Amino acid sequence: MQHYFGTIADQKAIIDGKQVHHLIDVRRTVVGEQVEVSDGTESYLCVVDSLEPLSLSVIRKIDTKRELDIDLVLCFALLKGDHNDLIVLKGTELGVASFYPFLSSRCIVKPEKNEDQRISRLRKKAEEGAKQCRRDVVPSVSGYKTFQEALNLRGDVKIIAYEGEAGVGESLLSFAKGLKKRQRVVVLIGPEGGFTEEEAALAREKGFHFVSLGRRILRAETAAMYCASILGAQSEEEEINEPL
Repeated sequence: MQHYFGTIADQKAIIDGKQVHHLIDVRRTVVGEQVEVSDGTESYLCVVDSLEPLSLSVIRKIDTKRELDIDLVLCFALLKGDHNDLIVLKGTELGVASFYPFLSSRCIVKPEKNEDQRISRLRKKAEEGAKQCRRDVVPSVSGYKTFQEALNLRGDVKIIAYEGEAGVGESLLSFAKGLKKRQRVVVLIGPEGGFTEEEAALAREKGFHFVSLGRRILRAETAAMYCASILGAQSEEEEINEPL
């Protein structure tokens, strides 16, 4: 079943022109077909009443829970190539609520005039991923942050994946078992060359918990998806604790 984002009013669903084109000209929908439409908070089952003009009537609200029980914030150092696209697309599928790309001292890519174009592309990837996995919301993608700005992000729990902890520090899996519902969890992932010792020290001063992602050193994009997978899976466990 196709999933779209729009507005709900008077038991009708309204989607924008691009999505109308996809529904009618690409998907070749027919009258009577059912689709899902999310208003950015909740999703609704709708039926196609007519094609010209397109009319979608709401059948009922979909009660299936699709968002994580935590507010997962993924901060990742800007990578070269299309690895940033991969992080946002797959992170969206894994339940990340918001993305904060940032620049640290070992970042290979140093964006200048094309920042808007890059960020616009990442936001499209978030929307694409949200439609594909039928999320209720499209994750937000921030403009580029400095490393210091990333450290200052608000979070109930702050985690940094640091290669110096590989195989020796507390594992992310073990740490994740202490999460509670509705906590805002900020995860910090470094660039291809990792964090410098000075950056790691600053993160520790800002209250970040250092965790190990296993015995092997993971590529940055793999580390991002590993963290989203572990934290998302733990968030969806029935026994996750309620906040005090």
